[in-house]
Amino acid sequence: MTHNQHLIDLLTGHLRGDLSATQQEQLNLWISQSDRNRLLFESINDEEQLKEMVLLYHQEESENNEAIILQKIRQGMGGSTGMAPVKELPVRSSWTWGWVAALVIVSAGVGGYFFLNKNGKQETAITEQQEILPGKDGAILTLADGTQVVLDSLGNGVVATQNGTQAVLNNGALAYSQEAGKTASVFNQLSTPKGRQFKLVLPDGTKVWLNAASSLRYPTVFNGNNRQVEVTGEVFFEVAQNHRQPFYVNVNNQAQIRVLGTQFNVNAYSNETIIKTTLVDGGIQVRPGADFDSSSFVTVKPGQQAEIKPAGNKTSLQPVRIINNANIDKAIAWKNGLFNFEDATLEEVMRQVERWYDIEVVYEQGIPNIEFGGRMSNDMSLSGLLKSLIESEVHFRVEGRKLIVMP
Repeated sequence: MTHNQHLIDLLTGHLRGDLSATQQEQLNLWISQSDRNRLLFESINDEEQLKEMVLLYHQEESENNEAIILQKIRQGMGGSTGMAPVKELPVRSSWTWGWVAALVIVSAGVGGYFFLNKNGKQETAITEQQEILPGKDGAILTLADGTQVVLDSLGNGVVATQNGTQAVLNNGALAYSQEAGKTASVFNQLSTPKGRQFKLVLPDGTKVWLNAASSLRYPTVFNGNNRQVEVTGEVFFEVAQNHRQPFYVNVNNQAQIRVLGTQFNVNAYSNETIIKTTLVDGGIQVRPGADFDSSSFVTVKPGQQAEIKPAGNKTSLQPVRIINNANIDKAIAWKNGLFNFEDATLEEVMRQVERWYDIEVVYEQGIPNIEFGGRMSNDMSLSGLLKSLIESEVHFRVEGRKLIVMP
């Protein structure tokens, strides 16, 4: 029996709930071998329809080459197996098919992903491209005097001392420690270029994760009656509770967030049409505009997303729109090392690709009207990602660090 078939047997047995103790040990070992294996396992754990699809690949024991595997996937989509074509399945099922294919291809040792758009179309038109690597940890720290420190290549230790406060790098995260009796505060800024992410612990213990092409401006000591920071791009906050000192976030001078202690994600890239604040836990209040002292805050509850349309001036500010039952997993996928393209247009996907791979995306003949669904690890090369985005209505060409989308 091939390794491919054995893995499918283990996963099928798990979905049926009839694994022996030995088989369970083997499955646990495979899950522990990589984050990709773990994520794949978690994505299929509770999908009843996926169970039926995985069983389609239980019939042959000798097929472990890519061509035959892909042929089986196409047969499953085309209805010859007795199942409905992908285009007739509910929206959520579109990414389920992608994970079935990922399961078969990864387990066969091919080492790639297969992805479907919502129409269920695919082809193998993308040729091997030059390797453009995915993003990684890294940032630029700008001190109060304008000095910039590139954190990508520094080891653990003190990177700067300002007015008795030390900025310390420890295992890929920046934190601050203050000498006793020193209370003077200055402002620092942490910026992530395209292709970089970074974690920061603010002086009050608040944890902050910066996505690619983002920035956070903050004081080295929080004095006064509140804590104020400024963000651009995309940032995830885990705010330390302090009821006597409320926490405020200025978002691009276009929106304000007031919070006591909570976890939330802010997506405010300048090339996105909406500022989105997604609340994971706790409670926040959101308002449009640059002022902190206004009473026109709108309360956001866990699981909700507040949307604000950016405006060029105060007189044209748009009201806050609250989205119930927001897709939390999609909002914070980047923090967990994932792409989540559920209900995403091609243009939205390409904006994420631009930021993470530090490339330029150009459309040769307009932007194709395509929507995707699916999740995958963001640790693959650009060529690996492009292979996973194969579909019949669009092709890609790479020239240097420019990705050209063709009709």
